[in-house]
Amino acid sequence: MISLNVHFEPPFNELTKELHKVIEFEKELTLQKLLEYFYEKYGNKFKELIWEKNKKGIFSSFLSIIINGRSYRHDGFLQTLLKNGDDITFLYLYFGG
Repeated sequence: MISLNVHFEPPFNELTKELHKVIEFEKELTLQKLLEYFYEKYGNKFKELIWEKNKKGIFSSFLSIIINGRSYRHDGFLQTLLKNGDDITFLYLYFGG
């Protein structure tokens, strides 16, 4: 069994109604499987925060997924294997003035 520490920054926390959650799984899983878990739990609104509108297969340019303090955006990062104790943050980068 593995335990993941997941942090939800705005706007994710508005959808999840939580800032932090510990989630347990039977075995190690990939980032892709974790996203699928959240799609099932929170529905299309969570998906809409992850993907660019009208651009199939392209992650939102505002999205940063941080695992153990490191931002993941490289090719194949969805296959990143998550392990017990990993700290994962879903963060939206906003610009403005």
